[in-house]
Amino acid sequence: MTEFERERAMPAPAERVFTVAADVNRLDEWLPGVITVHPAEPEGLDVDVHDPAGEYEAPGVLGARREQLRLEWGRRGSADYSGWLQVSSAEGGSSYATLHLSFHGDQPAAHGGSAAHGGSAADDVERRLDESLDRLADLVSAG
Repeated sequence: MTEFERERAMPAPAERVFTVAADVNRLDEWLPGVITVHPAEPEGLDVDVHDPAGEYEAPGVLGARREQLRLEWGRRGSADYSGWLQVSSAEGGSSYATLHLSFHGDQPAAHGGSAAHGGSAADDVERRLDESLDRLADLVSAG
């Protein structure tokens, strides 16, 4: 198993950051890839994720725990990938967002493989985490 985690200060209170992050119509504005969301049973959302290079599609599930300011997701029918976003309050009306991914299966990120652009898969995951948190901060700042 390989895990990745990044944290970033956010320019707004935690509740506002979570509201922007959890808006299913805006997920692909801050998360990498193209994300299609549709209702699922039991309670939750099904998501289809297409990576930015268009190389694969992965069916997944997304759940929001508003009272905990937490989003959780994973691959539907498989425990080989999961992730979460946790938003925490900070002083002065700001907050922190922590983005975490876990790879349990055969993905290159779990085994130190190569990414499509020739770098390491781990470097690619870390870059995408940083970019995602930066885009989320920009969305929160924009209102």
